[in-house]
Amino acid sequence: MNFDYERDTRGFYQNDDTARRYHHMFMSPKGWRNLPSRLVARRERRAIETLLDQVPHRTALDLPAGTGKLAGIFAARGTRVVASDISASMLKLAEAEYARAGCIDVRFQVEDATDLARFREGSFDVAVCLRLMHRVPSGLRRRMLREFARIAPYTIVSYGIETGFHKKRRELRAAVFGGGRDPLCFCSVEQARVELSPDFEVLRQTWIAPALSQEMVFLLRSRRGRAGAFGAAGEPGSTP
Repeated sequence: MNFDYERDTRGFYQNDDTARRYHHMFMSPKGWRNLPSRLVARRERRAIETLLDQVPHRTALDLPAGTGKLAGIFAARGTRVVASDISASMLKLAEAEYARAGCIDVRFQVEDATDLARFREGSFDVAVCLRLMHRVPSGLRRRMLREFARIAPYTIVSYGIETGFHKKRRELRAAVFGGGRDPLCFCSVEQARVELSPDFEVLRQTWIAPALSQEMVFLLRSRRGRAGAFGAAGEPGSTP
């Protein structure tokens, strides 16, 4: 697989045009071409709502925040959020989405999940990481997972799971609509669990929309042995 994280993830998302296309794909209320993406986004939000309600929390890291897909969920729960992304262009759109949702207790900052050193251990009650791991090679995924396990006792993370059905589905979609041939880092459920197991206990796993999406979401508990949620002192993400 000819995948380069700097080019295909960092470089790809760090421009205004990509951010606008991404926002239109998942957040625009109209358009037949983005209908599957809107349906997937709706299922994502429903899954995150369900999993967040199983985790006592006051603070959360939303990374990658993208253009603010989860803003309404955090606003409804009164969660204090640090919304982070590798792309400043994405965060510009996310700020408007969080404001529209009425989520006022939020801070925006550019971060790369491979290095979250600016956050101390246990900074958050939960970290949420959607739609990133399928654009990250396995070695870097493990580094990101260690960071999430360090900064929060619970993590919600999605993986892109490869199956024969989805491989054929991608080929058909590319033939009909074009595109869809970007190099991506899908893996099996078994490989995902192997990567997760050193740092986390898997509490739950669920498909987002099996017929439309390769995304599987895991609810995880860190093996770092922290004393449960609500344990982060001070402002989320602050350093001692």
